[in-house]
Amino acid sequence: MSRYIQGASHLEKEHELYQRKERSNKILIVRNGGILYSFLIQDNRICRAAREEKEEFPIGTIVLGKVLNVAKQFQGAFLALEEGRGTKGRTGFLQIKENACYKPVNRAADGRILCSDEIPVQIIKQAKGNKPPELSAEYSLAGQTVVVKKGSGRVTCSAKSGAQDKERLRKEFEEWKETVWSKVPALGERENASVLAEWDITFRTNAPAVKPEVWQKEITDLISQLEEIDRKSQKRTTYSKLYEPPVFYLDFIKEQRLSSLEEIVTDERDVYETLAAHAYTSVVPVRFYEDKRISLASVYALDTRLRELLSPKVYMRSGAYLMIEQTEALVAIDVNSGKAEKKTDPEEFYFRTNLEAVKEVCYQLSARNLSGMILVDFINMKDREHTKMLVEALKEETAKDTVTTRFVDLTRLGLAEITRKKSSRSLQFMLRDWEWKK
Repeated sequence: MSRYIQGASHLEKEHELYQRKERSNKILIVRNGGILYSFLIQDNRICRAAREEKEEFPIGTIVLGKVLNVAKQFQGAFLALEEGRGTKGRTGFLQIKENACYKPVNRAADGRILCSDEIPVQIIKQAKGNKPPELSAEYSLAGQTVVVKKGSGRVTCSAKSGAQDKERLRKEFEEWKETVWSKVPALGERENASVLAEWDITFRTNAPAVKPEVWQKEITDLISQLEEIDRKSQKRTTYSKLYEPPVFYLDFIKEQRLSSLEEIVTDERDVYETLAAHAYTSVVPVRFYEDKRISLASVYALDTRLRELLSPKVYMRSGAYLMIEQTEALVAIDVNSGKAEKKTDPEEFYFRTNLEAVKEVCYQLSARNLSGMILVDFINMKDREHTKMLVEALKEETAKDTVTTRFVDLTRLGLAEITRKKSSRSLQFMLRDWEWKK
């Protein structure tokens, strides 16, 4: 079936619209309805999406909050984030952890949290319904290769990194710590142990792909920023914002595996200029799309692809399909054979269809950013060996997700139980203001 796009008939065959094979593994940044959106395109499919949220306290903001109430029954405390009470978003909830060292800036620290304490906290989850934003006193900053946060000197690696990469990074870090750390100008002339004892360092999935000098510089830069935040907290007045996160698309880029990205494309001049001058994009080409005959969104058929991702019915190549229903309690997915041709015996056909569904289910969960408890009703199979292979495929595919996703088990009714951590809001919510073409 052909698809007509206004202006397309006037384009030369070399135009990007026709170069389908070259349109993989890219980040698109476009504006729709006055709002900026970022999309990760892999193998000509939308894999991730994000949008700018004009919130007063976006995730990552560090603010000098004031304790309003210590709620022992909830093992936490409610903090005011700005002057005045009763306004939505002005208070947050801080979970009190055992053995955590809280350091109020208005009195000597004694390990306790008391009313009227002034504590620097970071927004880690947005408000939802009647729940206030979630806060953390162990605030962190993330780069492309590392995450640094207040802690006890632990060094860890992303669970997605291989065993060899983890071992190499730890070895390189120890060597660097012993020979270079105390001489880094940005950190001053201090003992290694006293510096490292204050910070936890996590190597991200991009760390093994870059030279050690890259993550070394990021560590020193991030620690310097965190120390500056600590200094500000001692001088600023209550409710001051000590740190505000960068624009959303820079964070979106940081989350991606850079080695797999071909380029970043945008048709917004200000976005292009920001990206072209930013150090994070030095290893990925940035291109400004300026063909006025056809929009960047039309070249990549964003409307069509997004409609498909919002549809409850998902067709697979074989002719089988999924039905995806999201409820308040859980996400239910049903696998149906549909019009798929049964060229083999029924048992083998059901097995092949289920294996195809495993990949599609995991893709849909990631692309739609669905989280919580997920139940998948695969086509019933009698062969136990096929069931065992299906379980192994589920474990393998869920492990590939950049968000923590875990296959739990098969229920007695044969339903596959999957859990996926909530990292941000769903695609459906992100597209609430998207202006669709008629």
